[in-house]
Amino acid sequence: MTITQRQVVIWGLGILIVGCIIFSLILVFDRNWIAALTPGILALICLVLLEAYRRGWRHTPNVLIVIASFATASAINLVPLENGVDFPTVLLFPAVLALAMSSPLWVIVSASLTAAIYVGRVLIAGLTLSIYEPIVYVMLVGILLLARAVLDTMARQADAARQHAEKSQAQAEEQARALEAAKAAQQAQLDEQRRLLDLVATLETPAITLAEGVLFAPIVGHLDSRRSALLTARLLEAAHDQRARHVIIDISGVSTVDTVVAQALINAAQALKLLGCRVTLSGISSDVALTLTQQNVQLSDIATVRSPQEALMMRYAPATG
Repeated sequence: MTITQRQVVIWGLGILIVGCIIFSLILVFDRNWIAALTPGILALICLVLLEAYRRGWRHTPNVLIVIASFATASAINLVPLENGVDFPTVLLFPAVLALAMSSPLWVIVSASLTAAIYVGRVLIAGLTLSIYEPIVYVMLVGILLLARAVLDTMARQADAARQHAEKSQAQAEEQARALEAAKAAQQAQLDEQRRLLDLVATLETPAITLAEGVLFAPIVGHLDSRRSALLTARLLEAAHDQRARHVIIDISGVSTVDTVVAQALINAAQALKLLGCRVTLSGISSDVALTLTQQNVQLSDIATVRSPQEALMMRYAPATG
């Protein structure tokens, strides 16, 4: 549980108020009416100081320490002993109060003020002060100061650790945001790459509607095994979606036609025929025709024309399997 300095002062004043009221009641029950006034007045003063502190008066702890020093040193009875008047440890009460509510300087101030008032009372009364108890008193005040130094050091270390933890948490949150942003940017880049790949695939194997039920697929460049599979899949998908009855494949833009290319065209044509489509091959040049003849490639299952326009002008019988 974390306790602030403000809570320490408020709770300390509350303890003093309750304690003074209890002392006053005990003295009242003992019918010591005059003595009961002192703790009663102190309780009232502490109550006023508490309200002032709650309203923001920051000098409340120091004023309380001064009042406690005067009250403590004045209320103790002077008891002569064989070796002189003793130096009671209750004189440390204001110093302990300063230890909890104020700074080390006020520990010294309260201890010095309390001791001075008490010694002054002893000298005025013409009594002799014991030499041993003041030495113990000074030692105890030194221990209180040491304890306060340890508490302040621990508080500073705790505050430094808290600040370090907050800084580390802020850095972790910043890194998480940066990682999330980088992840989003990478995802956007991947989406863009997929879109471009889809566009390239579409441009590699376009399927254009020339007329109702007629698809035109111009092929440009080299037709390898990857493009062959992509061409077949693209044409099958387009023919199925558009319920095409006629597919025209133009190879005028193909650089080289060999047995691999011819077999790919035959496979695409056979797959399209399973969907009930007629397949026409256009754009065969004289060089391509010579190459296919020399390689003994048979395209008997595919109708051939010189141009796509010629394919549109011709009337075909219904497609057969």
